[in-house]
Amino acid sequence: MTDSVTTVPDAGPFVHPALFYRTQEEYVSGVGGFVRAALRAEEPTFVAVPEAHLDALRGWLGGDAADVDFADMAVLGRNPGRILAALQDFADRHPGRAARIVGEPIWPSRSRSETLEATRHEALINTAFAGRPATILCPYDVTALPEAVVADARRTHPTLLENGRDLDSAAYIDPAVVCADCDEPLPEPVHA
Repeated sequence: MTDSVTTVPDAGPFVHPALFYRTQEEYVSGVGGFVRAALRAEEPTFVAVPEAHLDALRGWLGGDAADVDFADMAVLGRNPGRILAALQDFADRHPGRAARIVGEPIWPSRSRSETLEATRHEALINTAFAGRPATILCPYDVTALPEAVVADARRTHPTLLENGRDLDSAAYIDPAVVCADCDEPLPEPVHA
């Protein structure tokens, strides 16, 4: 097992990379490598991803998983508007220490409305954590997510990790612009 994502580019105290993956192997080695690097640095680590990925990561990490806080993002982030508070709460519980967080707020079965709100979350995280010592890695399944969602990930993450390379995102834009783009009327409820 290799740690394919052991570091992220130095962009100041807060770093927010998107990890673009195509296979489960890329996912667990990328996210697992990030987690192992955090544990080696003795940084508090929180992983909030959908349950199927939690099981794979725990298996990949083995005994190291005991030193990580885990949450099922499908539960924690059922309402995407609650994710940011949970991430800030984790970081707040470790004052004076750089937190390492993995958050996967968007997955293929999300509705359009949920995806827009999760995209808004991804943009706002840059403002909410600005200047704070933390790294928040966000995995994106580029084979299963719509192209527009992946394009938005490029707009909301200053840094990209793709094909084993650390890149600056040329598409990154002001979080306020992304938030405005996410403003759409909610659909009529199916069952009023």
